[in-house]
Amino acid sequence: MSCSAVTFLLAILAGQGVEDALRRFRAADWEAYDELVFVGEPVVPQLSEILADPEAGNARWMAAKALGQIGSAECALVLLGALDDPWFQVRRLAAEGLGFIGDPGLRTALEELAANDPYLYLHPDTGERMYLVRDAARKALSRLLEEEVFLQDASRCPAFEQPPGERVKWPFPGRFKEQKLWNNYQQPTDDYVHAALDLIQEAGTEVRAVESGTVALIATNYPEWKTHHFFVVEPVAESGEGWCYTHVDPETYAFEVGDLVEQGQILGRVVDFSLGERDGSDHLHLNYVSFERGDKVNLQSLYDPLVRFSFEDDRPPTIHTPFWLVEEGSLDPVDAERPVSGKLDVLVAISDNAYRDQACNWMVPAVTIEIKRKGHSSWRKLVLDQRGPIPSERTVRPLYLSHEERQPFVSKLPPWPRPYVLKATNTDGDGIIELADERQCWDTTSLDDNGKRRFPDGRYTIVVRAWDLAGNRAEASMRVVVKNPDSRR
Repeated sequence: MSCSAVTFLLAILAGQGVEDALRRFRAADWEAYDELVFVGEPVVPQLSEILADPEAGNARWMAAKALGQIGSAECALVLLGALDDPWFQVRRLAAEGLGFIGDPGLRTALEELAANDPYLYLHPDTGERMYLVRDAARKALSRLLEEEVFLQDASRCPAFEQPPGERVKWPFPGRFKEQKLWNNYQQPTDDYVHAALDLIQEAGTEVRAVESGTVALIATNYPEWKTHHFFVVEPVAESGEGWCYTHVDPETYAFEVGDLVEQGQILGRVVDFSLGERDGSDHLHLNYVSFERGDKVNLQSLYDPLVRFSFEDDRPPTIHTPFWLVEEGSLDPVDAERPVSGKLDVLVAISDNAYRDQACNWMVPAVTIEIKRKGHSSWRKLVLDQRGPIPSERTVRPLYLSHEERQPFVSKLPPWPRPYVLKATNTDGDGIIELADERQCWDTTSLDDNGKRRFPDGRYTIVVRAWDLAGNRAEASMRVVVKNPDSRR
């Protein structure tokens, strides 16, 4: 399983806590890294201390990387100071983190680093001259300078390039419904995007190969836990990508690295998914990934696995209305029955399932928003598109409300299928969730290139559209009146 949430849960169940995670972090323990990033802002002071500690060794650059992933304003200040650190690795990771945070005010410092950082690395084999810190600063600047992207037509689902390969077979007997899919590829949690399919099956159930290939690796990031071993089967040998099976009992593996497996071959049995003394739901976690070996195997999900299977989905998503308007940076609703103005975010609750009464945690992969007024240009953006690669599964906060945050908004909605609440205006329009998206909003006072109101006073319609993986579309709208403080423009 790919999640830091599980990492942290395992630590808690084992009687550990934040202090223990900090101790292990100082020893450059990557499991502790995942746990502390999951905790987030409360551990920023401790990570800042580690970053500043000359005796902390590799934990210093790990702290810079973690602060970039947490991504708060306090993190930005700490990383800004780290751009002058004597160790190149700290400067490099600090620059990278600032790029993810995406505050335009960081531009000058990053430009200075990109032009003048002295660290030079000579490749031992090729002799290539590489300015690693400058390169990291330039990449951060490219993120910083990304412009907003607007759609010509928000009523159509953006095109999606179907991944190569034939349809594959389900890992369990039966068709779509018999797989008992619970979590899906784009389902958000409080800390990460799920980026896989969870198929709920009893412990001991045989798992079959969905596609023929070569066993490329067998690994676990949690050796003390039988539950979290995984292996990857490459359809094309040495390609660096393939099907990743997690939560199969390693004592039942019927193969070794390098073995060829045939589609439909029994690979092992679903593990008894117990966490400490707590019994979890037994399931297979299946995704299609690229992978890199190192001290820890790094995986990146490449596309929603469901597109490779034959599945039935005759139920469109549900977009719950009315939407909520909140002031940017706040979750306090604005009275949308009265004229509104200023920097606002539009909160939208969306739920989805494939068939009637399916119990699941699904979320849709594609969402657009349009704010329009008759006689004026519409404001149209792609909010989300997660059918393909997910660059950072850990980046959820800019778009989604956490479980606790969304409760006041969804308390009167049906609990199943689970509704998720999106800050639909927190997007630069490219459909990818990034930390920098937090600074985006609907600013009714913004001006166009000619210095005129982009949203002059009047009645507007906010339209949100969502598509599931089968292409079923949902649309909902809400009307609001804009009255800006300066009505002379």
